[in-house]
Formats: sequence, structure tokens, C-alpha cells
Amino acid sequence: MSPSMIDIRAPTSVDFGKLFLLGAIWGSSFLWIELALRDFGPLTIATGRLLIGALVLQSIAFATGQRLPRGPGIWRLLIIVSVLNAALPFFLINFGQARAGAGNTAILIGAGPFVALVMSHIYTGDDRITLMKTIGMMLGFAGVLSLVGVEAFVGDGAALIGQLAVVGAAVSYAASGLMTRWLAPIPVLVSAAWVLTLGTIYMVPISFLVENPLAVRPSLEGLGALLMLSLFATALAYMLRYQITREVGAVFMSQVAYLVPVFGVLWTWIFLGQEPSVSAYFALGLILAGIYVSRLRLRGEKSDVSSSSK
Repeated sequence: MSPSMIDIRAPTSVDFGKLFLLGAIWGSSFLWIELALRDFGPLTIATGRLLIGALVLQSIAFATGQRLPRGPGIWRLLIIVSVLNAALPFFLINFGQARAGAGNTAILIGAGPFVALVMSHIYTGDDRITLMKTIGMMLGFAGVLSLVGVEAFVGDGAALIGQLAVVGAAVSYAASGLMTRWLAPIPVLVSAAWVLTLGTIYMVPISFLVENPLAVRPSLEGLGALLMLSLFATALAYMLRYQITREVGAVFMSQVAYLVPVFGVLWTWIFLGQEPSVSAYFALGLILAGIYVSRLRLRGEKSDVSSSSK
């Protein structure tokens, strides 16, 4: 079976709801990563969330009778996507956040939508660069920047290395998001399960060579944080990510990067009692405006996606 890219459609209110749900889930991941880093190394965290997430999704796929279609083309694509969409960015984000901080990481992940926009324009015929998309992306990024603040970029050489690692993760996510559309013939649950499984296979030997996770004696807090990352920010989030990307495209999906830091502030307010500042509300307004504007078209401009569902 050879993989093929199928057309995307215009996003609906349900798609926007899924995008916000994914932003809410990933918005909590920075907190869980910060807690997990107290006990585990970045490679161990990446490996653990991949392993647990893969076991959960494979169990569900097996119980529901969903199987992976045969064919070398599908396997080659899954191998590549598992590196770019799971193993590599998981490690780079953990590595980068440990050196550059959560705020810096949130800003730099915000570069992802721009990368996705350029890649989709080059490699697809139905997810193209438009003026309104570009303006929307700029508004969204301005919102993230105003929320976290440019002072997050102040740091030493270690912080710079961390920043470059996060940029690498953003590029990796953008590339894999585009390639995910070629996995459309495979059920979402199956493709997500195998991407996480293959990512685990890559990361286990590396984590043992570099960090030796069996030597770690984690606290209950650290284990709980890793479990939350695995079940929600990995297993559930990957199913949502794949479904959104397949149906409405990588550019739309990439805008979740703007929602993640907003929800990060929201969860801090709810669970830690840290009330958002005025700049947080201003940032939210910019981000929502950016997502709205990116879906607009100028008069006479044709839609580059089908309005009908697949």
C-alpha cells in the first residue's frame, strides 16, 4: 500500500473546538515537564512519555480490532514521521526547556506556524500562503511575545543552546505535520500508536546509554507528572493532532502553538492562584484575532481548500 495525500477541507466550529482542546492539554505540559525535570533527565522524560503513550494507544487499537495496513511505503513514512513528530522534538523540547526556561520555550515554539505555512505552500496545492494567513500568524506570534516578554531571551550560552534546540523542535513538528497528511489512509488511532511505538524503539537505547533511567529514584510528584505527560499531552494529544492535520491541514493545526502559552497562564491561575496580568488578556485578544484573521480571504481570492468533508 502506497501512502497518498488527500485534500483538506475548510475548518468548522468543531475543528476550532479541537484546536482549543489541544491547546489546553499542551498548555499544561510545561508545568508537568518542569516537575518531571526535578527527578528525570530530558531523554528519560521523552522516552517515558513515548513508551506509556504507545502502550495505551496500542492497547486500545488491539481491543478495537484496528490493524496497520501492510506495505513498505506506509512503514517508511511511519519511520520518518516517528522521528520528526515524536522522538526528536520530545527530546529537543525537554533539553531546551531545561536550559532556556518555560517562557522562552513557549515563544520559540511559536515559530512553528510560520515554518508550517512556508512548507505547506511549497509542498501542497491546497494549503497555500495568503496575505490574511500571514497577518494572522503575525498577530498570533505577537500575542505569544507580549504574553511571555522579550526578557525571556536574556541568558548565557547554555540558554542559547536551549533556544536553538526548541527552534529545531518547532521545525521538526512543522515538517512532520505536513507528512502526516500522507498517513490519511490509516486510522488515526493506529497511526498515532505506531508513531509513538517507533519513537520509543529509537529512544530506549539512547536513554540508557546517556542517562540510565533505572538508576533514578523518582518521587511520587515526578512520576505523576510523567504520567500526565504520557496520557494526556502524548496519547490523547497525538490523536487530536493527527485528526486535525489530516482534515484541515498543517497550517491550521500549527496555530495551537499560540494557544499553548495562554492556557499555560490559565492553568497557573486556576491551580496556583497566580492571577493573569493585563498583558495576558491583551495577548489572548491578539491570538484569537490572529486565528480568526488567518481564516479570512480577500475579495476575489479563491479558497485553497474544499468546503466539503472527506
